[in-house]
Amino acid sequence: MPLFPDHLLNDALAFLRRVSGAEPADARRLLGDLRAGHPDVPMRLVWQRDHPGGSHHYDLLITAPDGTVSVAFAPARAVPWPLRGSQGAGEQVVVRVDGVDVRMEQAMAVLDGLWGDSSLAARLVNAALVEQELEREPVELSAEELQEAMDAFRRARGLLTVRATRDWMAERGLDHASLETIVHQEAAIARLRRRVAADGAAGRFAADRDGHDRLSVLRLRYPHLEAARTAARRLRNGARPGIGRPGIERPGSGPLVPIAGKDAGKDVGEARAEIFAKAAEEAFEYGADVRPALVYRRELGPEAAGAGAGDVLGGGPEPLVTCVLEVRPAVLDDETRRAIENRIFDDWLARRRAEASVEWMWGTALQTGSVTRALRAPDGSRGASPTSPAAGG
Repeated sequence: MPLFPDHLLNDALAFLRRVSGAEPADARRLLGDLRAGHPDVPMRLVWQRDHPGGSHHYDLLITAPDGTVSVAFAPARAVPWPLRGSQGAGEQVVVRVDGVDVRMEQAMAVLDGLWGDSSLAARLVNAALVEQELEREPVELSAEELQEAMDAFRRARGLLTVRATRDWMAERGLDHASLETIVHQEAAIARLRRRVAADGAAGRFAADRDGHDRLSVLRLRYPHLEAARTAARRLRNGARPGIGRPGIERPGSGPLVPIAGKDAGKDVGEARAEIFAKAAEEAFEYGADVRPALVYRRELGPEAAGAGAGDVLGGGPEPLVTCVLEVRPAVLDDETRRAIENRIFDDWLARRRAEASVEWMWGTALQTGSVTRALRAPDGSRGASPTSPAAGG
């Protein structure tokens, strides 16, 4: 029984000769033709660039029933793929300072924070999982869609002129093709996020509508937990009830008094001024780091259920006190929909990480085992959304 359908290997070699010297964006488009001719054969295109400004070398990975077949083509005067994969002595050198080499294992020892913060490791694993999924079901962008994504990418980074964009690229050693690859990857991840979320955002919003109220808050972070707990008591003793939702009663705060009529705006304004004044006092007298934020009620945990303007939240496991300034009722607008889709995507990544085979190439067994267990925990994806994965087809 033949390993592959008739003509697959010939078609693969013809494709590799065709993309020899092409840019990755063009090679990806041409790969669509090969996939269309062999829709039942999983295949992945990977590439390598020997140096900035050099040509790209491609390898096609074809999944077989019992393994993977690698197919490559090296044009005249090009170095074949297996030889490019061999490592010279200089390839393990990360930086050279005054003639002294810092090798990869030394750099990894310095970057010990990876083992103390599982979110960093989760970003690496997430990027690999996202790339794998995009290989299985590629996202193709038209020229118009790519231009829209490029415009959005530049706006998000304040690159509003050609000069600003060129300077930004130069600082990062990017040429235009590399920038297109990054933009394509970000757009593909956004498409994948929407694909995974499907129509689930409306259902999650309906199931937890109150949790999607938006709260304007001041966050006060203290040097240690006991300082935060003392501050929470101090602020609660000085808090003014009566600015929140009329008629709602909360344990320990007394009934909320409705504010109506011509004095409503004045009372709310005065109350906010008092909160800001107390926050300033906490910063100057007690060393609090005070920052405003707009958050969803659900992000503040069970303590925030029913909380209204003027309430002080704190006493949890973090040295953090939250003063509520304003509550905006939940609305399923574009921003809330994106936030829910992000959570659905994070949950999907957490399930994929729990099932993935993760093999670390450095670190001790104690370090890698601890990080891998953290990655498989249900909350291992918190704060670890994937960035653009490494280049690959």
